[in-house]
Amino acid sequence: MTKAYYIIAALGTFAGIANADAAGTDQPMFIFGGFGSMGISHSSMGSGDYVPDSSIPSGPGRTAVWSTTNDTRIAGNVAAQFTPKISALLQIDSEYHSGNSYQPEVEWAHVKYAFTPEASIRVGRLALPTFMEAENRDIGYTYAWIHPPVEVYRQEPITNSDGFDVTYRSQTGEWGNSIKALYGSAMRPTYASPVPSDLTSRNLWGIFDTVEYGSTTIHAAFQQRKTDSGLLLTGQGETLVTDKDLSAGVQYDPGDWFMMSEWILRESTYKTSAMYVSGGYRIKKFTPYLTYAQNSLGSFLPGSPPPSQNALTLANREQSTISLGMRWDFMRDTDLKLQFDQVKLSANSNGYLENVPANVTLFGSTFHVISAVVDFIF
Repeated sequence: MTKAYYIIAALGTFAGIANADAAGTDQPMFIFGGFGSMGISHSSMGSGDYVPDSSIPSGPGRTAVWSTTNDTRIAGNVAAQFTPKISALLQIDSEYHSGNSYQPEVEWAHVKYAFTPEASIRVGRLALPTFMEAENRDIGYTYAWIHPPVEVYRQEPITNSDGFDVTYRSQTGEWGNSIKALYGSAMRPTYASPVPSDLTSRNLWGIFDTVEYGSTTIHAAFQQRKTDSGLLLTGQGETLVTDKDLSAGVQYDPGDWFMMSEWILRESTYKTSAMYVSGGYRIKKFTPYLTYAQNSLGSFLPGSPPPSQNALTLANREQSTISLGMRWDFMRDTDLKLQFDQVKLSANSNGYLENVPANVTLFGSTFHVISAVVDFIF
């Protein structure tokens, strides 16, 4: 079963319906579907919480010996094809976030108009395709890992945008190319200590390009926005700074095995980068995999306001992780994954640990995380 099928099944996509309706066949107007994960994890670090996303307020470690907060979620979606040219998609997710609750939130809600089979526009709440797995980062069933590598995917906490995008797809022989331009705004709660806040982005725009040739996929993206992350430096939420992200990724997946790598360069009040490389081999229903990920020490740019101690703490997030895992597709549309992570903090960083007590430094520490999850689609 290919990744394309995973994504189609998990999202209830309507691409097939659109083609069928255009051909005049009788197909339902609505498709209902969904996906979910049930996860549990343990961290050997008792002085901070290990969380893969800055919107998660607590996790395994200091708050709990074992925690289900990191990788447990449920989502439902409905896709509608009103005419051969007009379609819509609504997706609602429930996962652990603000207020220490699983209150459902609208992740996607947009209408699409297809000018031609190659060109289309969407308006509403849209996925922000920063990374190769960004549009399906919550759908654990679509990839081998427990969750995407923390060092890279935590660089961009914003997962969607309220606005519009325009996409043009082309095919020349075995070469396929999809280029997308996006404009909008976004707001996302973030609990990155020591300054929990709502991260607001305005005038968000980006260009995203995906090239496919045989078993190879290449993804590149650039985006820019005005954010109130100036709070980190000045304590004033209305202080807007310009954030820029440049990211690239490549994947080779001939079927029996896969290799992939991604990289991002972030520039805001400070500059940082991150990367990972991952590979796995499929043996019938089993997929063992290995991943190495790291992010660099943040350095403040010339001309930025003098950084506060909070700003220095948030900029110094340098860490690296070696992950060894196994995926088992033990039944239809369901998998079980086990993963062991060894996380090493740099000599002057608490890494991405959250809820670390004030004035506690864990610089240079190494700790371990073990996780298990069952992913499913329906």
